[in-house]
Amino acid sequence: MRFASARRPAPLFIVLCALLLTPLLPGIAAAAPAAQKPPKAAPDPRAWSLVKGEGAYVMRYGLPRDLEPDFAVTCQPGAQLLQFTAEVSGRPFASGEGVALTLGNGKRRMELAATAFLGAADGNLLVEAAVALEPRVFDIFAAGDTLVLRIPSTRPKAQPVSLSFPLASAKGRFADFERACLERR
Repeated sequence: MRFASARRPAPLFIVLCALLLTPLLPGIAAAAPAAQKPPKAAPDPRAWSLVKGEGAYVMRYGLPRDLEPDFAVTCQPGAQLLQFTAEVSGRPFASGEGVALTLGNGKRRMELAATAFLGAADGNLLVEAAVALEPRVFDIFAAGDTLVLRIPSTRPKAQPVSLSFPLASAKGRFADFERACLERR
């Protein structure tokens, strides 16, 4: 004896149901919430610029026309000096404190003694280091595509500082900067 509930539906019935329901599928799919794509990140508005000042040339990385760039390299040919300045947020060290600053790009590394001081505009710390103006110092900008600045924290629970600055788009400007700095030596 066979029970009616034990019967499997005929294959023809399944095919007919599929054909009848197919036109309804786009409406069902539209009713389901679509997964939203994350918004695209806005392009970084900061850029490198070469500025000529009185007796100095400055390579700045930051917002255009901003008084305090995120990073700057100032060359003073008359004084035979190359100065590095970076803006640091937070308080990983105190104003007036001496800190160790490491610049790296590819396989090149440069370790400098720097001093921290308060910035004028926003109260962030500025870290500044200076070296003698020599051609080999400019190699730090030619070795790779990203300049990395590292400063260990001098406060017990503060994190070390690590900042990255893209160089790929500024290779020509750095060549011009080096030429301007070294031709007036």
